[in-house]
Amino acid sequence: MQIESFSVSGFRSLADVADIPLRRPTLLTGRNDSGKTATLSALAYFLDAYGLTAEDVRADAGQVIVTCVGRLSEAEQKELGLGEVVRLRRRGAVGSRAIYEVEREVPREQALRGLDGLTLTVLRDRAGMLGIEPDGPKNVKASYLGPLQAAAAEAETVTDWAALADGVLLLPEYFHLAGAEGGSLKAQLSQALRITYRRILADPELTERVKDLETEISGKLAVEVEDLCALIQERCDGYERVSILPTVSYKDALTDVRVIAERDGHPVNFDSVGMGRQRQLNLAIWEWSNKQLSTTIDDSAERGVIITYDEPDTHLDYLRQRDFMDLVRLQCAAPNVRMMVATHSVNLIDRVALEDVAHLTLQCNGQTGLERLANDTEAGVGQFVSQISDELGLPTSAVLFERCFLLVEGPTEKAAFPRLFHLATGRRLQEAGIVLFDAGGNTTVLKFVGYLRDIKRDVHVLVDQDSKRDQRKIFEEARLTAQGVTPDRIDYVGDPNELEELFTDAQWAATANDSWPRQDRGLWTPRDIADLRASGKFSDKLCTLLGTASGAKVSKPALLSRLVQRMTSRDEVPDALVEIFERLAAA
Repeated sequence: MQIESFSVSGFRSLADVADIPLRRPTLLTGRNDSGKTATLSALAYFLDAYGLTAEDVRADAGQVIVTCVGRLSEAEQKELGLGEVVRLRRRGAVGSRAIYEVEREVPREQALRGLDGLTLTVLRDRAGMLGIEPDGPKNVKASYLGPLQAAAAEAETVTDWAALADGVLLLPEYFHLAGAEGGSLKAQLSQALRITYRRILADPELTERVKDLETEISGKLAVEVEDLCALIQERCDGYERVSILPTVSYKDALTDVRVIAERDGHPVNFDSVGMGRQRQLNLAIWEWSNKQLSTTIDDSAERGVIITYDEPDTHLDYLRQRDFMDLVRLQCAAPNVRMMVATHSVNLIDRVALEDVAHLTLQCNGQTGLERLANDTEAGVGQFVSQISDELGLPTSAVLFERCFLLVEGPTEKAAFPRLFHLATGRRLQEAGIVLFDAGGNTTVLKFVGYLRDIKRDVHVLVDQDSKRDQRKIFEEARLTAQGVTPDRIDYVGDPNELEELFTDAQWAATANDSWPRQDRGLWTPRDIADLRASGKFSDKLCTLLGTASGAKVSKPALLSRLVQRMTSRDEVPDALVEIFERLAAA
């Protein structure tokens, strides 16, 4: 079985968190105490790799329910009588036996459900309640089971949860590796050794021997408890042929490992060394563990493999983080692997697509919520959003963490605005949490703006006045408001039409003399520039004038870039831009 997503109810802060993706990989992000470790533990609970404690179960829920959407192998489909895509869940509480259930068509009548495994007494009671006669001796289980199953096959059905018998599900192999602060180094080494221990036990040369030993010990235990069975039968009226059937398994018999080392002739306790030394030791364990995992992944194609990492980037420098992400991609290249990495690292986040990030947020009621940067609820939506963000040059971390997005018209503004903003406010765009991106004439940017608004990001638009008349109408106010950008977040600038008109004739003349000197050796004057403002498109006429007189090719982006490079103070920034930038910085 392969798990594609899961939902959690009633577990710690995860009161009701739905559709957490399990991709190749999923990066699980969020601030401290937002529920990242709880999410990993809930997934481990579904995989029968974590036991609930009293602190895990929310008092307002009473039980924990982890529901997964998975894909079954052909063998599992045949065994369960289900299709490829299924919904499965595990539910339970502290002190009670957890059960697995599958969502399927079941008889509307409750008494006709879950007949397999019921005792003779229960089957007799159900048959009597439904008026079904036994087909054979009344002291034989099959006499009631057959007629009840026949009635179930003919009964009206509904979609509901039905219990699964033990051992029917072939759960994915589960491996969890904590970061440097996820427990003692001894505990991490024990965890890593279990990977190899389980692989060794799967060796065909050992499998039969271990199985025979388990059977022998189980049999001997069964003999030892025969006296107990007799006492139960004696003390409990109405019970006959009591049996206790113990099962012995060596699957997880590795309970401890000793770590012995010396330094300068003295014994060393690994758990008491400094953080820098722990990082070195931890990396050695990681490197060895990953080699062991590679073999396990190759050998578990049918069963599937789930790997989780909890803060693997803790105390890793940039190069080590990059190496780790390369390793993650190698592991996820196997078709049977799903992975979840809980992390704070911007370096790791920026190396995955938007749809591979699940962001946990701690809400005001103390419960955890899930935010997807992009999802696959509609075919191709997640891939489209990721592609557009790549084309716009927006890293994943920017979409995730930054507070404000400023959309400008094209490369001219994108190149000039960072310096203008710094001069006007004394802060850089990054310091103010502002991400700058340009439309570049692409109308699909409107869909991306709508996406940003859908995930509650603040979007501002700053463009030329004449962009309202552009035939593509990217910046038409009605189209922007339709994507969730309110009028107070839209600024049109120009005097009267273009950004370039906001700068003085003296600024342009000085820039022209520096960058595009006249071939006749004359000097550009403010009057030369003023003559261009009478009519027509100012920037086009300026490019033509300077190019013709200087013999150089002059582009619109180069015009503003050269002018801005010469500026050194706030007073040189046009008042209209200063007002807008200060408003953005304070928003």
